[in-house]
Amino acid sequence: MVQGIIFEEFGEKERILLLRAFDYDVDEDGYILTQSRERIRSKENPSRFIEAKFALLAPGSLEIMDGTPTAISEFLIKKESSKENNGD
Repeated sequence: MVQGIIFEEFGEKERILLLRAFDYDVDEDGYILTQSRERIRSKENPSRFIEAKFALLAPGSLEIMDGTPTAISEFLIKKESSKENNGD
């Protein structure tokens, strides 16, 4: 049986509450901060930092990424690849 991934969209306030629930924070400019108060860099474009209003918390993990179509596609490809390598 194929399991689907469910994505839910939240407003910026809800995203910030969710991030804080997982020990992240958001600075006065809207960028996500780690527990050590450092901004999180985008994996898609390392010269940029991830803003809370564009962030995506990956389903089934605490990975934070850009919520762009490219980043989501890469996440899904990696997830599918790891399933195939694990024999799922």
